[in-house]
Amino acid sequence: MESSSAFIVPADFSAEWQDITLTQKRSRTFVYTATRYGRRYVLKALATECADLTDYRLQQEQEFQLGIQLVHPNIAATYSLEEIEGVGRCIVQEWIDGVTLGEWLQTKPSKAAQKRVFNQTLDALEYLHGLQLVHHDLKVDNILITRNGLNVKLIDFGLSTLDSTLSPVPNDPQADIEALRRIFPSLVPKGNFANIAALRRAIQRRKRIVRMLPVIFSSLLLIAAAALFYMAWHERHAEQQRYDAMIAQIDVYIAQERSEYQELVNRPVTFDRTVSADVIAYAAYITEMTDMRQRYWAVRDSLVATYGENDPLREQLFLIWTHKETEIDNELYPLMTAKLKTD
Repeated sequence: MESSSAFIVPADFSAEWQDITLTQKRSRTFVYTATRYGRRYVLKALATECADLTDYRLQQEQEFQLGIQLVHPNIAATYSLEEIEGVGRCIVQEWIDGVTLGEWLQTKPSKAAQKRVFNQTLDALEYLHGLQLVHHDLKVDNILITRNGLNVKLIDFGLSTLDSTLSPVPNDPQADIEALRRIFPSLVPKGNFANIAALRRAIQRRKRIVRMLPVIFSSLLLIAAAALFYMAWHERHAEQQRYDAMIAQIDVYIAQERSEYQELVNRPVTFDRTVSADVIAYAAYITEMTDMRQRYWAVRDSLVATYGENDPLREQLFLIWTHKETEIDNELYPLMTAKLKTD
């Protein structure tokens, strides 16, 4: 009976199982969906060839006993173990309106959404391990993502304690952690972790390191900038020292030139251009002056050539030398000119 209002009519709340639909066939189990009291459920039954075998019925009971004790928002709930007409004995479980993790990842969710799903998976596994249980079959098909809220629901705990031969399976959390590494390779750090708590600590350490990377990078940039500044300052300082040494050398050469010019000026010699001997002496005097001048010009050119053609220090050295030469010329040239005059 249908209702014309937004409310569900009492007839929809039947205690009988309705709309039983086979959704999946596995090697030993058949999975159905069905409704009761207007709510949808999952029915997990043994396959027909296994339904009357004691070993498989015992495994089904143990799977139910495992599931009924798990109460966590990120684990699909188990409600009952019932005989249902036309299906057989079934484990009644929560039906999840959602998709598998593999299907969800194909939609290219954001990093934030992936981390949220990953953290909910950690919550579920930490709860499970706290009960000394391990999933043992953790994979993308056994992690469902709800359409409403994108919440995690772990399913299929049939291998948590027993395998197909009913022999015990070691409950080592490493099995689930390694499965997590395969499912979320970018979110699980490298290394071995004894439990989920150790894995969480490693994730937090990596987060702190990632948060520190900008600070470390900025510090390295500052160190590099300081090093470059020091190198530039050191180079300028060394250049200034070389320049000061050049100036000091110029002063030495200029002082020597002044001394030699002064010696020429003070030399007690007179020349008579009518006497051949005096003419020779006069020529020698002029030659000595010229040679000395050319020698110091060579020194000047050698010092100036230390710097590149476009280096402003080259021009400064040249001007300093020329200025000091001009001072000498202004001081001594009139004396030498007078010296060279004959009576």
